[in-house]
This record gives sequence, structure tokens and C-alpha cells, in this order.
Amino acid sequence: MRMSLIKWSSLVSLILFLSVSSVAQAGVAVIAHPNNPLAGITQEQLARIYLGKTSEFPNGAPVTALDLREGSVTRTKFYKSITDKNEADLKAYWSRLLFTGKAQPPKEMNDDEAVKDWVSKNPDALGYVDGKSLDKSVKVLLILP
Repeated sequence: MRMSLIKWSSLVSLILFLSVSSVAQAGVAVIAHPNNPLAGITQEQLARIYLGKTSEFPNGAPVTALDLREGSVTRTKFYKSITDKNEADLKAYWSRLLFTGKAQPPKEMNDDEAVKDWVSKNPDALGYVDGKSLDKSVKVLLILP
């Protein structure tokens, strides 16, 4: 009897550890309004949107891209994953585009909660947050490692 209790306890501990580990490893979540008809989005499509090469979702609907503030760890991971650019490269890139009037950078938000709040209230919004901060107020289109 005592042995089965120890095995049960170990099994429960393992399950809890694995579920906590998977949340901690969630990565960067790309999010949209819950009613957005897209089932997903590719990294290439994200790069086009976040580099100002298109102002539409892949289905042709208008998109408002949201960024986290400069220096955010999640922002750094996001851009490294989709564009392979660091903060300095991005600043230079957007300076050139702004100077020529070709595009505007994504709207900058202070933190994950601000991004989720904006996305949950605006059907054309697209954002990204740390996967640990996800909730049911938004729809996940992609998880980046």
C-alpha cells in the first residue's frame, strides 16, 4: 500500500513538472483578435507585416501590427526569430523607411498586458506576447520558440 502511494505521488509530481515546464518553454505567442478568421500565420508572413512590406493579413484584411517596447526580451526574441535582426538593425531599417515615407513602424505598447488588451478589443490587431502571459482574451496564430 505504501509503495503505491509513493508511485502515485511521484507520478503526480512528474505531471506537474511537465505542465509547468511546457508553459515556461512556451516561447513567443503571436496573437490576434478572437474573431480573426485566420487559423495561423507563417514566419514569412509575419516578417512582411512587421517590416512594413504589407499592411494586410494573409487573407487580405487590414492589419494593425503591435510591438512591445524597445529593450523587451520578448521583442528581441520575436524579431530574431522572424527577421534575424537585432534592435540596432531594426532602428536603422525603420529610420530609412520613415525618411523615405514608405512605411510606418508597428504601434509600440508597454507590456504584454497592453498588447493583449489592444488585440482583444481591435479585430484588425496583430501582436506578440510572452507565451506565459496568454489567456482566452486573444487567439494564438503561432508560437515561436
